[in-house]
Amino acid sequence: MLSISYSNNMNIYISNLHFSVKEDELKQLFEQYGMVKSVHLILDKKTKKSKGFAFVEIDNEEDAERAILAINGKDIRGRNTKVSQAKN
Repeated sequence: MLSISYSNNMNIYISNLHFSVKEDELKQLFEQYGMVKSVHLILDKKTKKSKGFAFVEIDNEEDAERAILAINGKDIRGRNTKVSQAKN
């Protein structure tokens, strides 16, 4: 018998990040709301410096929605972050 599992993961888009924010810092911030499966800070190919945005995948949609509501607009290192569900 074939078993089909459905993922409740949600990928979250974070922008307007200060360029000094690191993946570990984002992981700690989002872990307050649920299990973080991955963090991907987008870096410039040549300089390897942050481009100011990232993606965080959270294990549970409800936790991810709580994180979005709590962190959207939050001041992180002097910049108000923009947080939303990532578009496919």
